[in-house]
Amino acid sequence: MPSFAGQVFKFTMEKKRHTSIFEKLLLIVGFLVLIIGYFFINKVFIAEDYKVSWGFLQTVFLWLLMVIFIIVLAIGEDIKEGILLRQLDEIKELKEGILILLKKKNR
Repeated sequence: MPSFAGQVFKFTMEKKRHTSIFEKLLLIVGFLVLIIGYFFINKVFIAEDYKVSWGFLQTVFLWLLMVIFIIVLAIGEDIKEGILLRQLDEIKELKEGILILLKKKNR
């Protein structure tokens, strides 16, 4: 019979995290924001005769805010999924514990 540590290691190695559709869309949107934002910033910089102006600074800061927002959103999604997986594991353990107690009680 394998040890408890071996069973836990095997159980944790079998669990794989799958990316959701939301995370895949968020990745695509993030890349689009980076690429399109870069071209818009370049366009504003050229329109201002290669000088740093308030319009240029506003464009850069708004672009950075969008990038930061997407990063925070991705981190939040990852944390949420991690919490849900841990809760699912706890519920399974509780169910197994209750079943063991019921079997002992019926003996």
